[in-house]
Amino acid sequence: MFLKKHKTNVNISELVLYFSCPRKVYYAQRDSRASATLSFPQVEHMILRETGLSYPELLKTYSSKDEELFRALEELLFRTAEEIKFIHPEELADVPADIIEEATGNLQSGLRNISDNLLSFLRTESDTGLVRQLESFRPGSLFHSELLGLSGIPAGIVDIDGTLSPLIIKTGRCPDNGLWANDRLHLAALAMLLEEAGASPVKTGIATYARQGVIRRMNIRSDDRRQVLSVLPKVRRIKDGSMPDRKESALCENCAHSPVCNVQSSLASKFF
Repeated sequence: MFLKKHKTNVNISELVLYFSCPRKVYYAQRDSRASATLSFPQVEHMILRETGLSYPELLKTYSSKDEELFRALEELLFRTAEEIKFIHPEELADVPADIIEEATGNLQSGLRNISDNLLSFLRTESDTGLVRQLESFRPGSLFHSELLGLSGIPAGIVDIDGTLSPLIIKTGRCPDNGLWANDRLHLAALAMLLEEAGASPVKTGIATYARQGVIRRMNIRSDDRRQVLSVLPKVRRIKDGSMPDRKESALCENCAHSPVCNVQSSLASKFF
């Protein structure tokens, strides 16, 4: 009953923002200027994310043929760059064509590494069943939990041992082993959404690190779920107007919200 007392719905994208920096949730709600024009890294992120959505299809089609997979990756990247404005017309409306071209060229330089890692994945995971399970990949749709007051769209859904499980695509640096803590929580939150829709426990999630072509599976742990539940009320308080403390990090320098992120914290910030 306690979970049903909330009034403010939370989107999983807001949870992901909170994991990055709690103040991003506050400014994303109130500072429209920060998202008016996409930066070069954001354009690159969008192209790379769309490209990563097709990795499962490439793995199924090209198996272990090295050069064929590399050429298919090149073709996929260039096609994605041509189609990206049709996929995200509003966000990219004011982005010049030369910025998209430059971002594509930057991503092209990393395709050999992506191809090598995808081929390595095929060889090492061929006996575990994960390659076969990825063949069931389909783009995600909107899921909503009335009980949690939480909504979200996974990048994709994969059938793992008869259970629909979430797949996320990340475009940043891949950890040496496993998943980043924030990515674990992202998958845990999505798993909790899928469980309410499918009425069965979701034990597994998959993260694709698109910039390196690395695909990793993780077990959804109780501790991950516990942390998601602890963050939900904090995000609601921020959306309702509370300002969390500013947390200085290396990411602050390039943050779109940095020009306005100098407001004094409220007394309530100690709870964040």
